[in-house]
Amino acid sequence: MHIGKYEIRGLLGRGGMGAVYKAAMPVTGRMVALKVCRPTEILEDIMGKESIRTAFLREAVTMARIRHPHVTSVFDVFEGGADVPPYFVMEYYCNNLGLLMGETYEVEAPSRRMGVEASLSAARQILLGLDRLHYAGIVHRDVKPFNVMLAEGLRGRSEAKLIDFGLSKLRGESVTRHKGMVVGSPYYTAPEQEADPEAADARADLFSVGVTLFRMLTGLLPNEGGRGTVISHVHPDLDPLWDDFFARALAHDRIDRFPDAGSMIAELDGLASAWAEKRDEVCSYFDPDSVPRHKRGERLRAEPIKVGVRGARERFGLDELWRPDTYGCGCFEEVNGIIEDAGAGLVWERSGSRYPVDYEGAKTHVQRLNDEAFGGRTDWRLPTVDELVTLFTGSTEPGEFCQVTVFDSDRSRLWSADRKSFTANWFADARMGFVGHADRTCLLHARGVAG
Repeated sequence: MHIGKYEIRGLLGRGGMGAVYKAAMPVTGRMVALKVCRPTEILEDIMGKESIRTAFLREAVTMARIRHPHVTSVFDVFEGGADVPPYFVMEYYCNNLGLLMGETYEVEAPSRRMGVEASLSAARQILLGLDRLHYAGIVHRDVKPFNVMLAEGLRGRSEAKLIDFGLSKLRGESVTRHKGMVVGSPYYTAPEQEADPEAADARADLFSVGVTLFRMLTGLLPNEGGRGTVISHVHPDLDPLWDDFFARALAHDRIDRFPDAGSMIAELDGLASAWAEKRDEVCSYFDPDSVPRHKRGERLRAEPIKVGVRGARERFGLDELWRPDTYGCGCFEEVNGIIEDAGAGLVWERSGSRYPVDYEGAKTHVQRLNDEAFGGRTDWRLPTVDELVTLFTGSTEPGEFCQVTVFDSDRSRLWSADRKSFTANWFADARMGFVGHADRTCLLHARGVAG
């Protein structure tokens, strides 16, 4: 199937205004995300076909005119023809913040906690992207985890990139509000935007960042179940300084919020400095012998299997957020440049592939280890999920952030040999401590195991 000159490889998502497909560029085969204007019947009845087309192309133009590291780039725009609807082509990323957090369409359900440093880094990058938009007079109006893509950055750190400008508003623009239309996403939208979307300004976006950060830190939404915005009551490692920040970030009246993204970033940087001081002080008293260990002699499954989503949690022994029931720490010891786990009888690479690679690249990486007899061995292979979860430290959980892995923590999203389907494999995120699945064209790291 083709749309224009692009070969469609699969559906990524569908919304009211259209669908987003994974597609291959002609000649190079580079993967891109192609958003095509195919509105639902309900939206077409509300807005009308021509209004939808105008709004769709305005989104493409809005994104294309902004060039910033934390805003997704648009490569190509097609205005539509006799047989092909309008579409535009964007950078393609396999991961987004919502998936990383484990958020589902049941938004009220708890999600995974990301850890303080990772949460602050993501929020800061989102704010940098918003600062660029606001400088251009653009209010996003739909900031939420699933609208923040994650690209593999330097040293394995994810880079946040804003997407989905379908609800954005330009400075001085007069937009007709169609009866029955809601602008924004429940739980993340500022109060004034719910009441009057056209009156929302940049401070509405900052409110949404506040909700997102609260959720990244706690796995919960603010104000749900009577919790309010006092984060120190929910996260035992955060002090009242954080309460002051969220009281301002999530203020009901926008006058009481941060006036702009820059001032919010400055406050976040202060919290990050205070957190680093606390971490260093607490961790100076940390006793590594208090960490639970795997049983010695425990043999783990080494043969790859194929398991679909429905049976994977039970097969891999995972909870509802795809994490092991208990975190452990293997009996790891570095010997001659490789890591030995006496408890499981395994030998690991310390680092892994130098760059993130697709699944074929992961297999090539392991073959290279064998060709070079890395560590004096020629039995290197890709690990199973059962083996990968032994790398989890639980360092994103309260009170356990002092644990330091002996592995290269910058290469934490790791391919497994276990298949989900003919086009996807399971992976493990050793930093966040969960298991997920990815299309084989996605870019993750490979870490060889032997034994």
